[in-house]
Amino acid sequence: MKKEMWIGVAMCVFLSVAACIGSTGLGYADYRPLRNFDYFALGVSWLFLIVTIIKDRRSNKS
Repeated sequence: MKKEMWIGVAMCVFLSVAACIGSTGLGYADYRPLRNFDYFALGVSWLFLIVTIIKDRRSNKS
């Protein structure tokens, strides 16, 4: 994978961790379950990353 792809993976992981920390509070805040738009945002970011990785691999095989 290219450098840009690794940056995208790192950002998706960072957003996922940030959403989980924001949701659970890690003991410093009240627990708040993830809301629908949290799931949607995380799902869309991971979906587009997966699609981009698949497109990149297919273009490299040609």
